[in-house]
Amino acid sequence: MSKLSERFAAGKEALAAQKKVIASDAKSRLTASFVPARASGPLHGSVTTMKMDMMRSELDALRSANPVVKLHPGEIRASVWANRHPDSFKTDEFESLKQEIKSAKGNIQPIKVRVLSPDEAQGGFKYEIAYGHRRHRACYELGLDVAAMIEEMSPTELFVQMDRENRERANLRPYEQGLMYARALDGGLFSSLRKLAEETGVDPTNASKAIALARLPNAVLECFVSPLDIQYRWASDLRHLLDKEPELLFARVADIKKAQSAGRSLSSQDALEMLVGRSVTTKKSSSRKVVVGQKVLTIIEENKKVSYVIDTLGSERQAKIEKFIMEMMSG
Repeated sequence: MSKLSERFAAGKEALAAQKKVIASDAKSRLTASFVPARASGPLHGSVTTMKMDMMRSELDALRSANPVVKLHPGEIRASVWANRHPDSFKTDEFESLKQEIKSAKGNIQPIKVRVLSPDEAQGGFKYEIAYGHRRHRACYELGLDVAAMIEEMSPTELFVQMDRENRERANLRPYEQGLMYARALDGGLFSSLRKLAEETGVDPTNASKAIALARLPNAVLECFVSPLDIQYRWASDLRHLLDKEPELLFARVADIKKAQSAGRSLSSQDALEMLVGRSVTTKKSSSRKVVVGQKVLTIIEENKKVSYVIDTLGSERQAKIEKFIMEMMSG
């Protein structure tokens, strides 16, 4: 064996040793792996420039390889910095994602996980999610293995990757984002909000507002239909009341609870208006029924909108009605 070949073999062994933790568990579940090109012609004699180039290419590929593996979702735990509120798994959006994964028999877009250290690996968990909590949850509920990329990273690196990926996808609500930042600060992952903003590249003002929302008392949060409805722009008014006039704020919370107990339907926007002392416009609605033969047409008028509810008429008649309505709207 030539000296160059020996060096090449030694390099491969060193790289393989670095990935020992990952390879020991994931080797049998690789769904994509690097297959190096082989030189044509004899392998003996002088080493050509082409052979040297191929050796370099193979080493580069081994360094950058981040294979996708199939993991049992029960081996993967949510991140300790997890930012998904339980309500986010009850939405039509999540159900749609779940159906897509079911149809494809697995998640096409892999999640990313890190290997847990022996001290962290408890309860049968071997990995922690960096990002892809909804995809993992969908696979878990469907009983499917989850496609994942495994990467060695520190808790701080995991947090930064999770935050950036979620913001790029733009599907985290302010309250969820605030929970994530608050937990990171409380857990000592970052020394200050300024440091957190620097590491993640997030706007410090938005981060501060998100944290303020996440730290609202439970009594205030329960006034809303869901904390996921809370907007960044609500933070200033709510925090001002909490800091300057807490008795007034909680008196209004009691009024909202009383109204809800009496059966009054309040949207999250209505709850905000009541909390900050603005009047809530009472919705005016009326309905009437028109009987035509054996069919009933219900006409509902509410807030300058009209809804028509009819018994099933069959696809042909329904198509005619829809066409007529569209013609009237465009006329």
